[in-house]
Order: sequence, then C-alpha cells, then structure tokens
Amino acid sequence: MFFGEYRHQIDEKGRIRIPPKLKAALGENPFITCGANNCLIVLPKEQAEKIFDERFRSLDPLDPVGGKSVRLMAARGFSAEEDKTGRILLPQHLIRHAGIGKNVVTIGAYNRVEIWSEENWDAYAGIDPEEFDECLKQSRGEGKDA
Repeated sequence: MFFGEYRHQIDEKGRIRIPPKLKAALGENPFITCGANNCLIVLPKEQAEKIFDERFRSLDPLDPVGGKSVRLMAARGFSAEEDKTGRILLPQHLIRHAGIGKNVVTIGAYNRVEIWSEENWDAYAGIDPEEFDECLKQSRGEGKDA
C-alpha cells in the first residue's frame, strides 16, 4: 500500500525522483500514465498489466467508441526507467497533462502513486473540514452523491 505526501522538484530536463518509501513498493520499471484530475498514475508493472487486462479485456477492438479509453491510457503510458542517479525522465505529454512546473507533489494513494503539480494538488487537497467529512461519507456510500 502507498501512503504519504512528498514535495520535491522536477529538473529542467523533466526528470524526477520517486520518493524512496514509495519506490521500494513500486519495484523496477513502474508504469506511468495519465490519471484523472490532471495527475499522473504510477503503478507497479504487474498491477498495471492486471488492471488493463481486467478493465479492457472484453472490449471489441473494432468498436470505434469503446476502444478510446484503452487507446488513450496505453498510448500515453510508459514503463519508467531510472537513470544512473535514480531519476525518471517524464515525457513532455505527461508533464503537460499534469500541468507540472518546477514543484511536484508525489502522493501515496492506497493502491497507486500519483504525481501532481504542486498547484493542482494544493487546489485539490485544500478543502475545509466539512468537505473532508463529506468525502469520507461518500467513500462509504452515505453521501449525497453516493
């Protein structure tokens, strides 16, 4: 499981370091792709393969509409490789998707790691206590949007 919030920076070439506590559980060559809410999703390779298989296995490859989600997720994703100093080069299309500038927030989100621009994360996570409580209710199916 992945937990925690880590603030760091991306270098001018688009390289980042996954925090050691998260990297250990991700294993080698994690899969990184676009996520919802303008973040990036980072998954262990085996978990990414399982999720793709479970979610997209039954899609008709000739269906022009049904295949869009798998095309977008797979085409934008990549298997990350660290350089000699432990950095991962993020492709420019993923940097643009997440709106990443210089400051980055990497979070553990239970079953995945997410990479956010600091600005997007602060806006997303900067909620008041009542909204936080409402989020907890919704996660149990008790909220107004359940």
